[in-house]
Amino acid sequence: MSSGRRRFFTLKNKRHMPKWIAFLAACLVRLWAWTLRVEVVDPHGFLDPKRTAGRIAAIWHNRLLFAAPLSPAPLRRTSSVLISASRDGEYVSTFIRFFDVGVVRGSSSRGGVRAFLELLNVLRQENQTVVLTVDGPRGPMYQPHHGIIGLAQKSGVPIMAVSLNATHRWNLKSWDRMQIPWPFSKVRFVFGKPFAVPEDADMDEALEHLRRELMDITED
Repeated sequence: MSSGRRRFFTLKNKRHMPKWIAFLAACLVRLWAWTLRVEVVDPHGFLDPKRTAGRIAAIWHNRLLFAAPLSPAPLRRTSSVLISASRDGEYVSTFIRFFDVGVVRGSSSRGGVRAFLELLNVLRQENQTVVLTVDGPRGPMYQPHHGIIGLAQKSGVPIMAVSLNATHRWNLKSWDRMQIPWPFSKVRFVFGKPFAVPEDADMDEALEHLRRELMDITED
C-alpha cells in the first residue's frame, strides 16, 4: 500500500550519475574555482610547454576535487586519472570528464590488471601525465599504496608529488577529510621534484620516499 509520500530524486542505489547532474556539479566547481587566487609553484618545470616526457603525478585523495578545474587546460588535455571501479568512482569519473581529463577505471580490488595495462599504454605516448590518488580509494589517509611504485618501475616514467594547499577551507566528514577551499581564498598549486624508481629498487623504501615528498608539500 502506498504511503502517499512524494518520492524525491536520489542517487542512492543508482549505479550511474545522470550527466545533467554531473554537468551542473562541474559548472558549480568551475565557478567556485574562478573565485580562488591560485599561486603555482613549479620549480622543476613540469608545466614547461616544451616538455615532452611523461609523468606519473601523485596526489592525496582529499585534493582531487579542485585539481582538475585549477589545472591549466593543456595539462588537463594530456592527463588521465585513475578512478576506482566502484559506484562512487562512477560518479567521480562522470564529473571529471567535464574538465577534458581522461579517465582510467580500476583499483587493486576490481579491474586492477586491466587498469595497470591501460596506464602503461597511456605513458607510452608523448607528453602524457597519469594522475593517481595514492591513498585512495579507501585510505588510510596520507598512506600511499604500492601500485604507483610498480607503475613507475614498469614504465620507466618518474613520479612527481603534487598538492593543493588552501589557506582557508572546509573539510568534509569523509575518510579522507576532502578539502573545499573557501571562495576567494588563496590556493597554492605545488609541483614537486620528479624522481625515478629503478626496477631493482626496494618498493617499501620508494613508497616511503614518495610519502615524504608528498608530506613536504602538504599543508594541513
